[in-house]
Amino acid sequence: MSNVAKCSICSKEFKDEPDLTPRILKCGDTFCTNCIKKSILDDKKTCPVCMAKVDEDIEKMIINKYALNHNKTILCDICLEEFSFNDPEKLPKILKCGDTFCSQCLSKLKHDDKIICIFCSEETDEEIDNLTMNKCILEDCIKELILNFKYIDQKKIDINNLDFQFSIGLMGDSDGGKTSISHYFYTGESFEQSPISTIGLEYHYKYVSCNNKTIKITLRDTAGQERYKSLSIGNLRGVQGLLLVLSLTPKANSKTREEFDNAQGEKKEIIKKDYTKKAFKNLEFWLEQFNIFNQQENKIIYLIGNKCDDKKNRIIDLKDAKLFAKEHDLKYYETSALTGKNIKKVFEDLTIELMEKYPQQKNSNLQLKIRNAKKTDTKKKKIFCSIF
Repeated sequence: MSNVAKCSICSKEFKDEPDLTPRILKCGDTFCTNCIKKSILDDKKTCPVCMAKVDEDIEKMIINKYALNHNKTILCDICLEEFSFNDPEKLPKILKCGDTFCSQCLSKLKHDDKIICIFCSEETDEEIDNLTMNKCILEDCIKELILNFKYIDQKKIDINNLDFQFSIGLMGDSDGGKTSISHYFYTGESFEQSPISTIGLEYHYKYVSCNNKTIKITLRDTAGQERYKSLSIGNLRGVQGLLLVLSLTPKANSKTREEFDNAQGEKKEIIKKDYTKKAFKNLEFWLEQFNIFNQQENKIIYLIGNKCDDKKNRIIDLKDAKLFAKEHDLKYYETSALTGKNIKKVFEDLTIELMEKYPQQKNSNLQLKIRNAKKTDTKKKKIFCSIF
């Protein structure tokens, strides 16, 4: 998920400025400081959403850091698991410093009756049950659920009887096509234009049916830029499957692409060799770091050679990619997020392998999540799902 948060009263974007700072009330609702001054404290002293009484001083109200983050996800930053509407251990609780974590992780951070934030080390001396619920996150959980309604399959999937749930990560260098692959799997459509580079973590989930089983697949699309490497690797803790994405062509409008287009004969071969060597060296780095951060024994890793449709600008040969995959005990697929080639097959094969290696996982919270989201017209909306 990646969206800009706005004040529900004035509709202005939250910013780290005096008037537009997002302040969270004890009831869990968030508004900009200016609207709190004008519409709440100076009027009825009640929250305009839930009508709860407001008796706090503005300066003592907590700044909602989640609302300021343009690349926010509905995952706890510690355990990287989804916040939940009704699971007591997965409720999003906000600390005095403004950071939000699930109740379960907060209990682990508690020492001597104080919770110490892992980001800023500020102490919060309240009981976890008494901490304010971050409704911004719960609202984004509902938005993510409703977003799924947009994509409807003719065949019915009973998401209230979930057999498996798996997390799959996408990792690799920037501009390899990770976000495009994720988008195609998620929507069945290619991007009309090149997507903006991912910053940190993009997160989506999808329900599929495979071998008469209902599976929830969570996709974690990470940033490939050098400055985000450590963040990207850390965000893939706990995933059971990984797609290691390799771009078969150099980035459009890059120096390498320009030199390759203009080169001939031996010069062209030298550029191919250098690009291939660097690409494989980067893959080895991603693999090594991923295995350090993710200690799951049964994790499955596929090597994905993306952009196979661009034959004119292709630099990495099929035999070299297959050799690298063989040396590192990886299955190799060539895909195109533009045409959709092999993307469905990659996720189908990976899902089948995951079902064989991991036990069944029932999710009893799904039905309650849907019930909480049914404030909208449920007759017109269905969960985004597909059949492999």
